[in-house]
Amino acid sequence: MATDDEPTPPSGPPADSPAADPPDQQPVSARVRHLAEALGPTTLATALLIYFGYVATRARYAYFGVPVDMTGRSNQGLMLDGMEVVFVPAAMIFLGILALVAIHALVTWVLARDAGSGTSAAAFVAYGFVLVGVLLIGEALIGIFVMSSEVSVKFGIVPLALAFGPAAVAYGVWIYGRQRGRPLLSQRMGRNGVMCVLALGVAGLFWGSTQLAWAYGRGRGEQDVTALDSRPEVVVDTKDPLEGLPTGVTATRLGKAGESGLEYHHRYRGFRLLLASGGRLFLVTPEWRLGRDQTIVLPYADDIRVQLIPQA
Repeated sequence: MATDDEPTPPSGPPADSPAADPPDQQPVSARVRHLAEALGPTTLATALLIYFGYVATRARYAYFGVPVDMTGRSNQGLMLDGMEVVFVPAAMIFLGILALVAIHALVTWVLARDAGSGTSAAAFVAYGFVLVGVLLIGEALIGIFVMSSEVSVKFGIVPLALAFGPAAVAYGVWIYGRQRGRPLLSQRMGRNGVMCVLALGVAGLFWGSTQLAWAYGRGRGEQDVTALDSRPEVVVDTKDPLEGLPTGVTATRLGKAGESGLEYHHRYRGFRLLLASGGRLFLVTPEWRLGRDQTIVLPYADDIRVQLIPQA
Protein backbone atom coordinates (compact mmCIF):
# COMPACT_ATOMS: atom_id res chain seq x y z
CA MET A 1 0.00 0.00 0.00
CA ALA A 2 1.33 3.39 -0.93
CA THR A 3 2.02 5.85 1.89
CA ASP A 4 2.28 9.61 1.96
CA ASP A 5 6.02 9.34 2.54
CA GLU A 6 6.68 7.65 -0.83
CA PRO A 7 7.94 10.04 -3.53
CA THR A 8 5.68 10.72 -6.45
CA PRO A 9 7.29 9.70 -9.78
CA PRO A 10 7.89 12.60 -12.15
CA SER A 11 5.29 12.98 -14.87
CA GLY A 12 7.58 14.60 -17.45
CA PRO A 13 10.89 13.60 -19.00
CA PRO A 14 14.02 13.65 -16.82
CA ALA A 15 15.71 17.01 -16.45
CA ASP A 16 18.89 15.82 -18.13
CA SER A 17 17.14 14.26 -21.15
CA PRO A 18 16.95 16.53 -24.22
CA ALA A 19 13.44 17.39 -25.35
CA ALA A 20 12.46 16.59 -28.93
CA ASP A 21 12.89 19.52 -31.26
CA PRO A 22 9.68 20.92 -32.72
CA PRO A 23 9.23 20.28 -36.47
CA ASP A 24 10.26 23.83 -37.42
CA GLN A 25 13.50 23.55 -35.39
CA GLN A 26 14.72 20.25 -36.89
CA PRO A 27 17.87 20.39 -39.04
CA VAL A 28 17.59 20.20 -42.81
CA SER A 29 19.20 16.75 -42.90
CA ALA A 30 16.49 15.38 -40.60
CA ARG A 31 13.74 16.85 -42.78
CA VAL A 32 15.25 15.35 -45.91
CA ARG A 33 15.61 11.98 -44.18
CA HIS A 34 11.99 12.02 -43.04
CA LEU A 35 10.86 12.91 -46.57
CA ALA A 36 12.88 10.03 -48.04
CA GLU A 37 11.41 7.63 -45.48
CA ALA A 38 7.89 8.81 -46.30
CA LEU A 39 8.34 8.38 -50.04
CA GLY A 40 10.09 5.04 -49.83
CA PRO A 41 13.20 4.34 -51.93
CA THR A 42 11.66 1.43 -53.83
CA THR A 43 8.50 3.31 -54.78
CA LEU A 44 10.47 6.40 -55.81
CA ALA A 45 12.97 4.41 -57.88
CA THR A 46 10.17 2.52 -59.64
CA ALA A 47 8.31 5.74 -60.43
CA LEU A 48 11.48 7.35 -61.81
CA LEU A 49 12.27 4.32 -63.98
CA ILE A 50 8.74 4.31 -65.42
CA TYR A 51 8.86 8.07 -66.04
CA PHE A 52 12.25 8.09 -67.77
CA GLY A 53 11.26 4.99 -69.74
CA TYR A 54 8.12 6.77 -70.86
CA VAL A 55 10.05 9.86 -71.97
CA ALA A 56 12.68 7.83 -73.85
CA THR A 57 10.09 5.56 -75.50
CA ARG A 58 7.99 8.56 -76.49
CA ALA A 59 10.97 10.23 -78.17
CA ARG A 60 12.12 7.00 -79.83
CA TYR A 61 8.86 6.17 -81.56
CA ALA A 62 7.88 9.77 -82.16
CA TYR A 63 10.81 9.71 -84.59
CA PHE A 64 8.73 7.25 -86.65
CA GLY A 65 5.52 9.24 -86.17
CA VAL A 66 4.06 6.77 -83.65
CA PRO A 67 2.53 8.21 -80.43
CA VAL A 68 3.69 6.30 -77.37
CA ASP A 69 0.11 5.91 -76.13
CA MET A 70 -0.69 4.03 -79.32
CA THR A 71 2.02 1.45 -78.62
CA GLY A 72 0.27 0.22 -75.48
CA ARG A 73 3.53 -0.30 -73.60
CA SER A 74 3.02 -1.66 -70.09
CA ASN A 75 4.54 -0.17 -66.96
CA GLN A 76 6.93 -3.12 -66.80
CA GLY A 77 8.10 -2.41 -70.34
CA LEU A 78 8.53 1.28 -69.62
CA MET A 79 10.49 0.45 -66.46
CA LEU A 80 12.85 -1.78 -68.45
CA ASP A 81 13.26 1.00 -71.00
CA GLY A 82 14.01 3.41 -68.18
CA MET A 83 16.76 1.21 -66.74
CA GLU A 84 18.98 1.78 -69.77
CA VAL A 85 18.36 5.53 -69.56
CA VAL A 86 19.30 6.16 -65.94
CA PHE A 87 22.88 4.85 -66.10
CA VAL A 88 24.32 8.07 -67.55
CA PRO A 89 22.42 10.46 -65.21
CA ALA A 90 23.31 8.28 -62.21
CA ALA A 91 26.99 8.27 -63.18
CA MET A 92 26.93 12.04 -63.69
CA ILE A 93 25.29 12.60 -60.30
CA PHE A 94 27.79 10.44 -58.42
CA LEU A 95 30.74 12.03 -60.22
CA GLY A 96 29.25 15.42 -59.40
CA ILE A 97 28.99 14.46 -55.73
CA LEU A 98 32.66 13.47 -55.71
CA ALA A 99 33.57 16.80 -57.31
CA LEU A 100 31.50 18.71 -54.74
CA VAL A 101 33.17 16.82 -51.89
CA ALA A 102 36.60 17.72 -53.32
CA ILE A 103 35.60 21.39 -53.68
CA HIS A 104 34.26 21.47 -50.13
CA ALA A 105 37.49 19.93 -48.82
CA LEU A 106 39.52 22.56 -50.65
CA VAL A 107 37.35 25.40 -49.34
CA THR A 108 37.61 24.02 -45.79
CA TRP A 109 41.40 23.98 -46.13
CA VAL A 110 41.40 27.60 -47.33
CA LEU A 111 39.21 28.65 -44.39
CA ALA A 112 41.49 26.88 -41.92
CA ARG A 113 44.59 28.49 -43.45
CA ASP A 114 43.03 31.96 -43.39
CA ALA A 115 42.07 31.53 -39.72
CA GLY A 116 45.73 31.23 -38.77
CA SER A 117 47.34 33.64 -41.23
CA GLY A 118 44.91 36.54 -41.26
CA THR A 119 44.58 36.55 -45.08
CA SER A 120 41.29 37.04 -46.94
CA ALA A 121 41.53 34.42 -49.69
CA ALA A 122 38.30 32.85 -48.46
CA ALA A 123 36.46 36.11 -49.13
CA PHE A 124 37.56 36.03 -52.77
CA VAL A 125 36.44 32.40 -53.00
CA ALA A 126 33.07 33.39 -51.58
CA TYR A 127 32.74 36.26 -54.07
CA GLY A 128 33.65 33.88 -56.89
CA PHE A 129 30.95 31.36 -55.92
CA VAL A 130 28.34 34.12 -55.62
CA LEU A 131 29.31 35.57 -59.00
CA VAL A 132 29.16 32.18 -60.73
CA GLY A 133 25.84 31.44 -59.06
CA VAL A 134 24.32 34.75 -60.16
CA LEU A 135 25.45 34.14 -63.74
CA LEU A 136 23.96 30.64 -63.69
CA ILE A 137 20.68 31.93 -62.27
CA GLY A 138 20.57 34.54 -65.05
CA GLU A 139 21.14 31.81 -67.64
CA ALA A 140 18.35 29.74 -66.10
CA LEU A 141 15.92 32.68 -66.10
CA ILE A 142 16.74 33.49 -69.74
CA GLY A 143 16.21 29.86 -70.71
CA ILE A 144 12.89 29.66 -68.87
CA PHE A 145 11.30 32.97 -69.86
CA VAL A 146 13.00 34.00 -73.12
CA MET A 147 13.87 30.85 -75.03
CA SER A 148 11.24 28.85 -76.93
CA SER A 149 9.38 25.86 -75.53
CA GLU A 150 11.79 23.52 -77.31
CA VAL A 151 14.13 23.99 -74.36
CA SER A 152 12.11 21.32 -72.55
CA VAL A 153 13.13 18.57 -74.97
CA LYS A 154 16.64 19.67 -75.96
CA PHE A 155 19.52 18.88 -73.66
CA GLY A 156 21.24 22.10 -72.61
CA ILE A 157 22.70 24.13 -69.78
CA VAL A 158 19.44 25.69 -68.57
CA PRO A 159 18.39 22.93 -66.13
CA LEU A 160 21.95 22.55 -64.82
CA ALA A 161 22.11 26.33 -64.29
CA LEU A 162 18.83 26.14 -62.37
CA ALA A 163 20.22 23.31 -60.22
CA PHE A 164 23.67 24.72 -59.43
CA GLY A 165 23.18 28.50 -59.62
CA PRO A 166 21.27 28.95 -56.33
CA ALA A 167 23.50 26.33 -54.68
CA ALA A 168 26.64 28.28 -55.68
CA VAL A 169 25.19 31.52 -54.25
CA ALA A 170 24.22 29.81 -51.00
CA TYR A 171 27.64 28.20 -50.70
CA GLY A 172 29.36 31.53 -51.31
CA VAL A 173 27.26 33.14 -48.56
CA TRP A 174 28.18 30.30 -46.20
CA ILE A 175 31.90 30.70 -46.96
CA TYR A 176 31.73 34.45 -46.32
CA GLY A 177 29.94 33.88 -43.03
CA ARG A 178 32.56 31.37 -41.94
CA GLN A 179 35.33 33.77 -42.92
CA ARG A 180 33.73 36.55 -40.81
CA GLY A 181 33.18 34.22 -37.88
CA ARG A 182 29.38 34.59 -37.80
CA PRO A 183 26.63 33.75 -40.32
CA LEU A 184 25.16 36.48 -42.49
CA LEU A 185 21.61 35.17 -42.09
CA SER A 186 19.59 34.13 -39.09
CA GLN A 187 19.13 30.44 -38.39
CA ARG A 188 15.53 30.46 -39.61
CA MET A 189 16.32 32.33 -42.85
CA GLY A 190 19.32 30.10 -43.49
CA ARG A 191 17.25 26.95 -42.97
CA ASN A 192 14.49 28.14 -45.31
CA GLY A 193 17.08 29.22 -47.89
CA VAL A 194 18.72 25.78 -47.84
CA MET A 195 15.33 24.12 -48.37
CA CYS A 196 14.66 26.38 -51.39
CA VAL A 197 18.11 25.65 -52.79
CA LEU A 198 17.54 21.90 -52.42
CA ALA A 199 14.13 22.16 -54.09
CA LEU A 200 15.59 24.11 -57.03
CA GLY A 201 18.45 21.62 -57.27
CA VAL A 202 16.08 18.66 -57.44
CA ALA A 203 13.92 20.45 -60.02
CA GLY A 204 16.92 21.29 -62.18
CA LEU A 205 18.38 17.79 -62.02
CA PHE A 206 14.98 16.26 -62.79
CA TRP A 207 14.54 18.61 -65.73
CA GLY A 208 18.02 17.82 -67.03
CA SER A 209 17.44 14.08 -66.65
CA THR A 210 14.19 14.41 -68.62
CA GLN A 211 16.04 16.19 -71.42
CA LEU A 212 18.71 13.49 -71.39
CA ALA A 213 16.06 10.76 -71.56
CA TRP A 214 14.44 12.51 -74.53
CA ALA A 215 17.80 12.87 -76.30
CA TYR A 216 18.55 9.21 -75.59
CA GLY A 217 15.22 8.08 -77.03
CA ARG A 218 15.70 10.26 -80.11
CA GLY A 219 19.14 8.75 -80.60
CA ARG A 220 17.70 5.25 -80.32
CA GLY A 221 15.21 6.10 -83.07
CA GLU A 222 17.99 7.35 -85.35
CA GLN A 223 19.97 4.21 -84.56
CA ASP A 224 16.97 2.02 -85.41
CA VAL A 225 16.81 3.54 -88.89
CA THR A 226 20.41 2.56 -89.63
CA ALA A 227 19.77 -1.09 -88.64
CA LEU A 228 16.42 -1.80 -90.27
CA ASP A 229 18.03 -4.25 -92.72
CA SER A 230 18.97 -6.56 -89.85
CA ARG A 231 15.47 -6.67 -88.37
CA PRO A 232 13.20 -9.63 -89.15
CA GLU A 233 11.28 -9.36 -92.41
CA VAL A 234 7.53 -9.48 -91.93
CA VAL A 235 5.49 -11.28 -94.60
CA VAL A 236 1.86 -10.21 -94.34
CA ASP A 237 -0.99 -12.20 -95.87
CA THR A 238 -4.42 -10.52 -95.92
CA LYS A 239 -7.88 -11.23 -97.21
CA ASP A 240 -8.41 -7.64 -98.36
CA PRO A 241 -5.79 -5.51 -100.15
CA LEU A 242 -3.76 -2.91 -98.28
CA GLU A 243 -3.78 0.68 -99.47
CA GLY A 244 -0.90 3.16 -99.53
CA LEU A 245 2.02 0.76 -99.55
CA PRO A 246 5.38 2.34 -98.72
CA THR A 247 8.40 2.20 -101.01
CA GLY A 248 10.14 -1.19 -100.95
CA VAL A 249 7.05 -3.36 -100.34
CA THR A 250 5.99 -5.81 -103.07
CA ALA A 251 2.46 -7.18 -103.37
CA THR A 252 1.57 -10.63 -104.76
CA ARG A 253 -1.87 -12.04 -105.55
CA LEU A 254 -2.29 -15.48 -104.01
CA GLY A 255 -5.52 -16.35 -105.76
CA LYS A 256 -8.93 -15.11 -106.80
CA ALA A 257 -11.39 -13.84 -104.28
CA GLY A 258 -13.89 -16.51 -103.34
CA GLU A 259 -11.69 -19.38 -104.51
CA SER A 260 -12.52 -22.53 -102.58
CA GLY A 261 -10.22 -23.28 -99.62
CA LEU A 262 -8.28 -20.02 -99.93
CA GLU A 263 -8.35 -17.83 -96.80
CA TYR A 264 -5.80 -15.15 -97.78
CA HIS A 265 -5.61 -13.54 -101.19
CA HIS A 266 -2.82 -10.93 -100.91
CA ARG A 267 0.80 -11.24 -99.79
CA TYR A 268 3.10 -8.33 -99.00
CA ARG A 269 6.86 -8.64 -98.57
CA GLY A 270 9.53 -6.14 -97.67
CA PHE A 271 8.28 -4.98 -94.29
CA ARG A 272 10.54 -4.81 -91.26
CA LEU A 273 9.26 -5.16 -87.71
CA LEU A 274 9.68 -1.95 -85.72
CA LEU A 275 7.56 -2.89 -82.71
CA ALA A 276 4.93 -5.41 -81.66
CA SER A 277 2.90 -4.11 -78.74
CA GLY A 278 -0.65 -3.52 -77.61
CA GLY A 279 -2.10 -6.02 -80.09
CA ARG A 280 -0.60 -4.14 -83.06
CA LEU A 281 2.30 -4.52 -85.47
CA PHE A 282 4.26 -1.39 -86.35
CA LEU A 283 5.95 -2.00 -89.70
CA VAL A 284 8.50 -0.01 -91.68
CA THR A 285 10.73 -0.71 -94.67
CA PRO A 286 14.55 -0.96 -94.88
CA GLU A 287 14.60 2.27 -96.93
CA TRP A 288 12.55 4.21 -94.38
CA ARG A 289 13.49 7.89 -94.19
CA LEU A 290 12.23 10.60 -91.87
CA GLY A 291 9.76 12.93 -93.58
CA ARG A 292 9.36 10.67 -96.62
CA ASP A 293 7.96 7.32 -95.52
CA GLN A 294 5.20 6.30 -93.20
CA THR A 295 4.80 3.63 -90.55
CA ILE A 296 2.19 0.93 -91.21
CA VAL A 297 0.11 -0.20 -88.24
CA LEU A 298 -1.67 -3.55 -88.49
CA PRO A 299 -3.84 -5.00 -85.69
CA TYR A 300 -3.80 -8.65 -84.79
CA ALA A 301 -6.91 -10.05 -86.50
CA ASP A 302 -8.24 -13.23 -88.07
CA ASP A 303 -8.03 -11.77 -91.59
CA ILE A 304 -4.26 -11.14 -91.28
CA ARG A 305 -1.51 -13.74 -91.20
CA VAL A 306 2.06 -12.83 -90.32
CA GLN A 307 5.32 -14.68 -91.00
CA LEU A 308 8.67 -13.58 -89.58
CA ILE A 309 11.85 -14.25 -91.57
CA PRO A 310 15.12 -13.59 -89.72
CA GLN A 311 17.87 -11.76 -91.57
CA ALA A 312 21.49 -12.87 -91.70
